[in-house]
Amino acid sequence: MKSIITAILLLATAATALADWPQWRGPNRNGTASSDASLPDMVPEDYEPTKKWEFTGIPSDHYGGHGSVAIADGKVFTALVWHRDEPTETRAINNDVLSKLGARGVSSLPEEVREKMETDRMNLSRRLRGAALDEWAQKWVEGNLDPKTQLSLGSWIISRFKKGKAAISLKDFDTLRTAPKAGFANQAEMEKWVRAQELEPGIAEQVIAAVPNTKKVADDVVLCLEATTGEEVWKFSVPGYPSGRGSSSTPAFADGKIYAALSEHLYCVSASDGKEIWRAPLTGKKGPASSPLVSGGKVFLQQNLLSAFDAATGEPLWTNKEVKGANPSPAVWKNLILCNSSKELIAVDAETGATVWAVEGGGDGTPVVSGDFVVISSRLEGRNLIAYHLTSGPPRQLWTKDFLARRYGSSPVVHEGYVYHLGSERHLCLDLDSGEIKWDRKASSSISSPLIADGKLLVYENRGGFAHLISTDPKEYRSLGRVKVGALYCASPALVGNRLFLRTKESVACFGFE
Repeated sequence: MKSIITAILLLATAATALADWPQWRGPNRNGTASSDASLPDMVPEDYEPTKKWEFTGIPSDHYGGHGSVAIADGKVFTALVWHRDEPTETRAINNDVLSKLGARGVSSLPEEVREKMETDRMNLSRRLRGAALDEWAQKWVEGNLDPKTQLSLGSWIISRFKKGKAAISLKDFDTLRTAPKAGFANQAEMEKWVRAQELEPGIAEQVIAAVPNTKKVADDVVLCLEATTGEEVWKFSVPGYPSGRGSSSTPAFADGKIYAALSEHLYCVSASDGKEIWRAPLTGKKGPASSPLVSGGKVFLQQNLLSAFDAATGEPLWTNKEVKGANPSPAVWKNLILCNSSKELIAVDAETGATVWAVEGGGDGTPVVSGDFVVISSRLEGRNLIAYHLTSGPPRQLWTKDFLARRYGSSPVVHEGYVYHLGSERHLCLDLDSGEIKWDRKASSSISSPLIADGKLLVYENRGGFAHLISTDPKEYRSLGRVKVGALYCASPALVGNRLFLRTKESVACFGFE
């Protein structure tokens, strides 16, 4: 089977060798670069790639999301909901304020654990400090939480123990969550409400200080840069909706047009000058992280339902409400659109929008299609990596693998009959046929999806601080070196030729491997 897959991949990359990196996850939407892309065979410890250019002033995270870049026709494209703060008389106690105060969602904690945590926090001995407190808190977490909850909430609970009585109680956080969704007309109205809630001593002042005198507003933006120099070619910008960090979609290039899913609309603009061709309202989640798929004259987008639009006119063609989720992006196999839904992998007929089949799966990763095989990352308990053989009917499950991780959002890559999952705090290689593990290493790679080029893997480590080159040799795990890039760790890299294009916290940058 490996020889067949190799032949298929060679044909696919040959057909798209001039396609640059036109969409999320590259020419074939599976993390594989074009055949003319190259990476160094090895990088020495002191090696630094040449920074060819950097276009600064682009916000990220809560102000610009984590979308990646697309490259086509000598241009670099990025799309974001560009947030900014403006002065306002109104006030709001929203999720941003609660996060600033140290709140976390604790619905996974049983009530008895919540009560014990708060009781033990309030009764900590004053003599318990420094390393002794660290050790005590770690033992508390290990003794009261299951392994999965330890990953998601352990460090937060430890931080609350370190704050002691100064931490805001869970009861007070529950009270603050009842603040009016519409906000308050002015500062005085907000303060009156806070002081009427009978919060613990000193907490009202903390809350009042944390509420900003500004409000977020946003524009929907598509930015085009010269790939060789980083100079701005054009900027499409229209008023949008402040949809937050969840708006992390990557634009797609097709037939001289850019398709971008932003706050409340899917846009189509001219790739040559940025002029709007059409826009279509989003009818699902505002500001999805899902990236548009352009195939067969249609644009497909997951927005808590799967939508199809006419690529030429933007006319809505159909929706499939069985597909859930707004973080994963769809893939295509023959006439089927494959979607990692919230709890299943679902295949949808591209023409009619009807569900063809649904099998085990569900998560934030993009399905990775290789020939007649698809591999997905999944949040499904005990089945966090699943491989299927695609057929004319429902697919045949080949194998599943489970592992404990805080996040399962990274998408794998497939190369010459092997699956590489470089995410969820591990670097893992498996045989595509059998699921046999060839190598498995702990690693500081979390959400960002890797790419493969020139027979080598490239993945972010240390929250995007470094790009790590790894051999695809299934016989042994072999590092080819790390280079410092300072990338935006939730976004993913793009490679064209020997140029690496990426988002940083405040820019788009281009590095050269020479």
